[in-house]
Amino acid sequence: MIPLKELADTYSNEQLFLLQLCRLYFSGFGKTDFHDFAASPPDWQLVYKIAMAHGVRPFIYDVILKYDLDVDTGFKSRLENDHRVMLQRNMMQAILTTKITTGLKDLGITVIAYKGTALVSRYYDNIGMRESIDIDLIASRTDIGKIEDYFIASGYIPKETVPRNYLKFYQGFFKDMVYRVPKYDCNIEIHWSLLNGFAGKYPPFEFFKPHIEPYKQAYGEYAVLSPPFDFLATISNHLVKDMGTRFKYMIDIACILKKYPALLDDPVILSTAVKFGFKKRLMKGLSVVSSLTGVDIPPSCSTTIKSEDLLVPLQYPVALSSLQFNNIRFLKHSLRSQDNIVNKARFLLRSFVYFFIPSYIDINTFRLPIFLFPLLFILRPFRLLFEKINFRPKK
Repeated sequence: MIPLKELADTYSNEQLFLLQLCRLYFSGFGKTDFHDFAASPPDWQLVYKIAMAHGVRPFIYDVILKYDLDVDTGFKSRLENDHRVMLQRNMMQAILTTKITTGLKDLGITVIAYKGTALVSRYYDNIGMRESIDIDLIASRTDIGKIEDYFIASGYIPKETVPRNYLKFYQGFFKDMVYRVPKYDCNIEIHWSLLNGFAGKYPPFEFFKPHIEPYKQAYGEYAVLSPPFDFLATISNHLVKDMGTRFKYMIDIACILKKYPALLDDPVILSTAVKFGFKKRLMKGLSVVSSLTGVDIPPSCSTTIKSEDLLVPLQYPVALSSLQFNNIRFLKHSLRSQDNIVNKARFLLRSFVYFFIPSYIDINTFRLPIFLFPLLFILRPFRLLFEKINFRPKK
């Protein structure tokens, strides 16, 4: 763990304050006065904005409460309200997860809950500590049509979907479909793959299915993965796809490792990273987690990191707000994270190809009959260009 004073050139006082709270939780850093290492008191409004951008408001509130820290009254009050809202949301999402997985199980369909409320209830001290937006489920691609039928029959609203006659094509290049549940005011993401094609390959549902185990908590029971495989599913988003661009991701990983200190000794984690070409992203991400939080990792999972690697997880504004193949910063960051030059070349080629692969937006915008489907490959680049030209940043 890098001493906070050595990070003064990397982080602002506000970022250092958030990092100190994180260390209090994970490594018993000690209730050291913030002014011991900061030149001036933090800007509480800015602290709140950074915490909101990185999705850690209920987490830092819980730490402040646990250690009875002296912070600005207004700042603490806002966090308390956020924690209350998140507690209610996560409880409702846990109930909904149970309802959906049970309903699908009755139809003979297996789905696996990961991230979101499944993660916070398994690895955090209480279910209100983590900001969860969506319910994430992993399913077999062969079951997606039947799952959609179940959602539609349940009154859920299609949000990111394609017509059924486009489904097989869409599944070959993209990773999920999204439905809205009006009653619970949340989205459900059904993943048949954990990465879009341009981001690279990742183990499929069949790799994870043998490692399902039941998980029962106060709000119901649903299927989850055993810790090593749940870790692999989680880092597909946190370290492989998003490359550690949110502080929330670092805290998630640290929470898993805090509960299961020997988890990284399981050879399946490193062997899978080598096989699917994300070893560098894994080792760099774990090294950053360890350096920031103090959670121990074995030498075999550690690597040298730079100051820019440490900055990204707490950067404000967030380092990469758009993680897409047509975002130059994302492309550069992804290239630096590839394991070797062959993987870099493959990534660039895949990203170029995706300029022409129709997404759900293209399919639903142009609504072409299936026999005219090839025209979408021609129309897509023009739509992307038009979108870029007419983009106006929000004030």
